[in-house]
Amino acid sequence: MTSNNTTPSRPVRWQWMVGIFLLALAVFAAFSGDRLKAPSPDTHFVYLANTYNQMIAATVSDEAAARRQGLEPFELDREPHHRNDWASYREITLKSGEVVRGNWMERGQHGRFKLLSGDEMEIPRSEVRGAEQTRRYFVSFPPGPGFLMMPLAAIWGWEINDVWFTLFFAALNVLLMFLLLERLSGTGVSERSRSDNLWLTGLFGFGTVHLWCAVLGQVWFTALVIGITFTLGYIYFGLHARRPFLAGVCLAMAFATRTPLVFSALFFFLMVAFPGGRLIRPEQYKEGFKKLVLFCLPCLVMGLSLLFMNYLRFESFTEFGHRYLAEGRIARIAEYGLFHWHFLGKNLSAAFTLMPELQTSYPYVVVSRHGMSLLLTTPAFAYLLWPRERRDAGERFLHRALWATVAAIAIPGFLYQNTGYEQFGYRFSLDFTAYLIVLLAVGRRPLTRLFKACVLAGFAVNAFGAITFKRMAEFYSNRFFV
Repeated sequence: MTSNNTTPSRPVRWQWMVGIFLLALAVFAAFSGDRLKAPSPDTHFVYLANTYNQMIAATVSDEAAARRQGLEPFELDREPHHRNDWASYREITLKSGEVVRGNWMERGQHGRFKLLSGDEMEIPRSEVRGAEQTRRYFVSFPPGPGFLMMPLAAIWGWEINDVWFTLFFAALNVLLMFLLLERLSGTGVSERSRSDNLWLTGLFGFGTVHLWCAVLGQVWFTALVIGITFTLGYIYFGLHARRPFLAGVCLAMAFATRTPLVFSALFFFLMVAFPGGRLIRPEQYKEGFKKLVLFCLPCLVMGLSLLFMNYLRFESFTEFGHRYLAEGRIARIAEYGLFHWHFLGKNLSAAFTLMPELQTSYPYVVVSRHGMSLLLTTPAFAYLLWPRERRDAGERFLHRALWATVAAIAIPGFLYQNTGYEQFGYRFSLDFTAYLIVLLAVGRRPLTRLFKACVLAGFAVNAFGAITFKRMAEFYSNRFFV
């Protein structure tokens, strides 16, 4: 019988916590290797943290205000050192004196011009010849990791090592997963032994795409790793809606790091609507409403802040900047938008059926940079396809609630304009991996030798990715294998 007890009967000693964290950190550091010596090539969050600090300093310091003079809110303090995945638009003062902001729709610096409002206008060459043009750069990624880096930026400025920063949160994720699994066991939600929980923790940390994503730094992987950190906190506090305000804080930080995680709010709503696995009764409405208010408050504050930041940058509450990547000239986005049924087939293949190409000569195995099937990177997930029958209403409800949350997070990703390229495995799965591990924990299927062999196989596959990805180009191809 699933319990709602909030007091764990199997406390974890601090020595266990320190040991798990340090062991995980050592493993990730070993796979990072020479990457630890310097920041990664893609330090978008470092730019963001420094920009935030300078914006704050500009409110109290004339010198800092002078450095920000002429810059828009949240515009970067310096021009990026490369052109990969920065949002930008042009501000042009035409000869007529009119100021327009947006991007050219063709390569030439005249003709069709798309304004930030979404409207198009035709600008003749004569209006832009000799006109003053400014290109403004922004970070389009959700700002959560940039917030967290602000104290580090105050100390090290632009020299923050984002590889170490990401490794810290990756190791913390392993510890948080273990603590979550132990709480599930201690409160009766799961019947797993400590040994089982250690295997499941190892599966999460080192037998999924978490391993190779953790060791790179770089903006895309840092966001995924930190998104998991707050997802684990959200599940820990949100299970049975026992700590609604803390669950709301964690979810707010989660979707301020990875936008798709906003859809995981479904999990908490289900916990409130079905206490103990049964529909809420009238006498429980007051308590349920109180929990929803406490939960929604931090999410509302964060959500409104993000919308306002969007408006200040791009004159639209709902535009966070991805439409302005590569000056708005990514053809698939221009034609279909960020989300469309057109992208579904390729994304489903990248997630579930994409396989590497086997060869008879070196390098023998070639992986598509669009990734590979989750059942290859984490074969233990196959156990989710044959769950044991639920014993009572509480178990059935929790099982369905977890799967519903996985679907709520995953479906937008399957409609997204990008498979995750460039990647070793389907990296967007990290947004819902924590829920899959919890499903394995509450599934009651024994962790047999075959299951443990699958865990070890997942470690071997992802270790190969951690060693070779972005290091050994001969193992990778841009082709989409079928």
